Amino acid sequence: MGVLPEAALAAVLQAHNPWWRHGVLPRSAHPGASRPVDAEIGESEASVLVVGPRRAGKTSLLLRLADTRLRSGTRDVAYLPVDHPVLRMVDLGPLVDSATRWLASDNPLVLLDNVQALPQWPERLLELLKTRPRVRVIATASVAPGVQDPALDVHFLGPWSFREFCAERGLADLAPPLDLLAPQFPDEDGADDRLFQRVLDPLLADYLVRGGFPDAGRAPDPHQAHRRLREDIIAAALYRDLPSVVGVHKLADLERVLVGVLLLNGEPLMADSFSEALELGSNTLGKYLGHLERAFLLESLRNFAASTDRSRPRLYPTDPGLYNALFERGAADLADATRRRSVLVGSVVAHVARVARTRGFDVAYFRDGDLEAELMLVTPEGGVPIRVFDRDPAPEDLSRIERLLRRTGATSAFVLSRAGPRRSEPLSFFETVHHLPAAYFLYGLG
Repeated sequence: MGVLPEAALAAVLQAHNPWWRHGVLPRSAHPGASRPVDAEIGESEASVLVVGPRRAGKTSLLLRLADTRLRSGTRDVAYLPVDHPVLRMVDLGPLVDSATRWLASDNPLVLLDNVQALPQWPERLLELLKTRPRVRVIATASVAPGVQDPALDVHFLGPWSFREFCAERGLADLAPPLDLLAPQFPDEDGADDRLFQRVLDPLLADYLVRGGFPDAGRAPDPHQAHRRLREDIIAAALYRDLPSVVGVHKLADLERVLVGVLLLNGEPLMADSFSEALELGSNTLGKYLGHLERAFLLESLRNFAASTDRSRPRLYPTDPGLYNALFERGAADLADATRRRSVLVGSVVAHVARVARTRGFDVAYFRDGDLEAELMLVTPEGGVPIRVFDRDPAPEDLSRIERLLRRTGATSAFVLSRAGPRRSEPLSFFETVHHLPAAYFLYGLG
């Protein structure tokens, strides 16, 4: 831009890339521990877009990638926080050109942070990828692009999983990973299960209250954790990201929709009565729900049943801490059986949805008459029902699960409860129900 002196732009670029002079990442950067998505991106040579909610760790991911590059002995990496007021004054292509002029490389790595701050950012990012093919770009955004293009290799980075939450507290590798399609449970003995209950159950209670956002997990107490969630995640998404990306202006209405959805506690949303209660048109409500999903505040599930309630989605917060951040009930929320089960279901939804994304599967719920599953992992071969109880399931519950398997054609189901040993029970030659403590299930999915 003409009013921006080249020296001013250079000063900002150098301030955010001190390794251009010193060759190492500053100690103050603190990129944090690696996440599963690090390996997915590090093993590829293609350009990548990383999406996820605010404060989930996307900037730390970029800094870890920069650190890996620097440790290999090369400085050909540029970090550009494009939400910086000075950098926003330069078109994306010329901005990348200015940064790469500092790099003595034919194949530089350019890290674009918070690209959602740019007007029409998906189109501008696609143009950059197509016009500068020699530059490998890794971009982050806290709003989903809203467009599909083969040139956008999109990866999701969410808050910490329960397994990552435990690892942050010094407890790692307590149980092997759990494959939902081929589960195996080694060392199934009572003493081992009691150990998991003593260790994992208290941590799960803390996780359900705080949530998995790193800043909240590291906060000195849940009150501070929830303040950070309200200010750095919910408010930033509602009042900064969505107005600039989708042009919504009635922000109070958008906020009311979010609060109203969370108060549903995962019950199917009745669009007509819900929009009437909020004094919003049904089309406006649909748009606002879509906006909240794009900002990774809500996760929506359709009904897997073919003949009932298809237009009534179930919506959950993408992290268990978001509900507590708004309503500030703290640990008291877990003393109420209904709320405890609801927040647990929401956490199961978030974990299974994350697994589904990495494997290209879908997630849904099932309700048809008296048959219900809080979650269905939908694969090309069929669905895997997952039922969540705040108690041990009664015989009639297990009978309905057996009928659900026959109704859906599924060959296996998961039954999660607060306690109890891990075991698998064959219903027939083809059908198996896996009984697991919810804490063990969530830990395994991490």
